[in-house]
Formats: sequence, structure tokens, C-alpha cells
Amino acid sequence: MGDLTSCWDEIHKMLTIELGEIQASFGRNCTILEHKHKSNFLYSELEGYVSRPALHFIFEETKQSKTFNFSMKDCVQKTSYRLPCACILAIKRKKKLHIRLDGIDPHWQRLSVCGEEVDDDFSVMEE
Repeated sequence: MGDLTSCWDEIHKMLTIELGEIQASFGRNCTILEHKHKSNFLYSELEGYVSRPALHFIFEETKQSKTFNFSMKDCVQKTSYRLPCACILAIKRKKKLHIRLDGIDPHWQRLSVCGEEVDDDFSVMEE
């Protein structure tokens, strides 16, 4: 609780911290590749271009594609997350094809925060 100025300052501090955490996460996505993805040819074109959560979802689907406990009706990942599902990954593994970047929804490829420039001279105090 407080006046507009004090609330504005607190929200600004909170958003600055959150933006820093998001940028750090994006930096890790670009520079760190988990060991389980390094040795797999499927991920070679995705390295540094796709978020770690997306790689985790794909990895889990790849494990499922090896067991053949799936059907074309179970393509939840393809429809919900717009990522390759187990049936597509099974075909790619069999033919030794890479997962192409254009097969990944742009949501999972966004690894930077770019937006409008903010006027550094803006102050709520003047208002």
C-alpha cells in the first residue's frame, strides 16, 4: 500500500530483477548444452537456438519414441507445444535426420528480450 510514486518505484525494482533473471536464463540457453543433448545427432541444429525447456520436452518424447508405446492419436506435444512428437522423432531417428529449427515453434526459439526503448528521463514525480 502506498501512493502512486512509492508503488511505481517498488514495481519498477521488481520488474528490473525479473528482467535480469529472464536475460540470465536466455544466456544459459545460448551457451550451455546439457550432456544428454551433446551426443545426440537429433539436437545438433538446435544447439544454442532453442530454449532448454523445449529441449527437455523433445528429449522426453525421444525416450517415448524408442519404446513404441505411442500412437498417432497421442501427438499432444505437436498440438499443444508445437514441438516434434514421438512419431516424428521415431522417423527422424530411424532415418538419422536432425530436428530442423523450422520444425520448432518460434515461441521456443526466443532467447532475447527486445522491446521498445524506454525514456531514461521519465519520472513519475513530474506527474
